[in-house]
Amino acid sequence: MLTNKEIDAMNIAFDFSNPFAIARVPLNFKDAETFALDFVYSLGPYVADKLDIGYSDVVLIAISKNNKVVVYSVNSRYRDWLYHYFQKPSLMYVQFYDDIEPELIIEKIKELYK
Repeated sequence: MLTNKEIDAMNIAFDFSNPFAIARVPLNFKDAETFALDFVYSLGPYVADKLDIGYSDVVLIAISKNNKVVVYSVNSRYRDWLYHYFQKPSLMYVQFYDDIEPELIIEKIKELYK
């Protein structure tokens, strides 16, 4: 698990302008599952602290440098919504996307908030 200090030092581009968070991580990962296990699970609590919300309220779309995408959400509503479009199953609090354009995932989450 990464510390907040380690995450701060990584120059991650966070976007908090939506009702969900986007993190553009300047690292490459072999696949989205590795990205989730090695990195994204640490970002959930970090985002909760930054937004001063509960961990269960975090909805995070994390995008690696090589476009591996992980959607992190304790609430399955968001992952279920995306499953309807992309048929990617969830594993605990995350969904893995190795082959879907990040902007398409962001667009679908925005639709849910309309």
